[in-house]
Amino acid sequence: MIGLKISNKKTNFIGLQTYSLLSMKSLVIIFLLLALTFYGFGQISPAFKTGFGYMYVFDEDPSISPDYHTVTGYPTFSVEKPFPIEIRLKKRLSINPGLAYYYFKEEREINKSDYNNDSKYSHQSVNGYVKVLYQAKFRGKTEAFIYGGGIGGLNFYTKAKGTKSVYGLSVEIPEYNVIVNENGSDFFPLFYYGVLAGLQPNARKYNFIKPSIEIAYYPGFVSKPKETSPISYNNINTVQITLFLGFRIK
Repeated sequence: MIGLKISNKKTNFIGLQTYSLLSMKSLVIIFLLLALTFYGFGQISPAFKTGFGYMYVFDEDPSISPDYHTVTGYPTFSVEKPFPIEIRLKKRLSINPGLAYYYFKEEREINKSDYNNDSKYSHQSVNGYVKVLYQAKFRGKTEAFIYGGGIGGLNFYTKAKGTKSVYGLSVEIPEYNVIVNENGSDFFPLFYYGVLAGLQPNARKYNFIKPSIEIAYYPGFVSKPKETSPISYNNINTVQITLFLGFRIK
């Protein structure tokens, strides 16, 4: 029995060593492939791209003046790394992982004879995304090309800050303001997706800076509560226009 136990332990130990060696080998292969990717494409494509954009919100406010409940988009910032995949001389695919920061404001004012229901929030999100793009170069000697594709992302950090009015529990204090500092998951969905199209003007392969402009459409990118009880939410579509600057590392 003792011999069997020792034998099992040795077998498990050898198995763990074999698994560790295979794992290390797999990691080495992955790093080599990544290095080849950077070497093969990074020299003629932007090492990374930074984007400055504006998010337009298709917000429909059913409130009757002077009441209102609005959501407003503000400038955005993003950074991404293109990984081109050559198909033919004038056409290629590109996979672009990246990070983005979004900022919105939500304001609500409902005036009734017996109370005011006001709230002012700032909503922020830091998210990761991946774009899958199809690129087509223009004919002739120009280096300009157009592209289009899809995007999917994950809001991994969200925050809602502001104030809101709350009913009081006594006649002396019918309502009071509460400071809000909480997770913004009610405003931002966990996952989002969209479609986009863009243009990179005539920037030659070896230029250090390569500008481009992009427009993206996101269905249900954010949401706001409806004036119902129990509370339900209205999904809001957005359009983002972004100016990108691509930087090539020599």
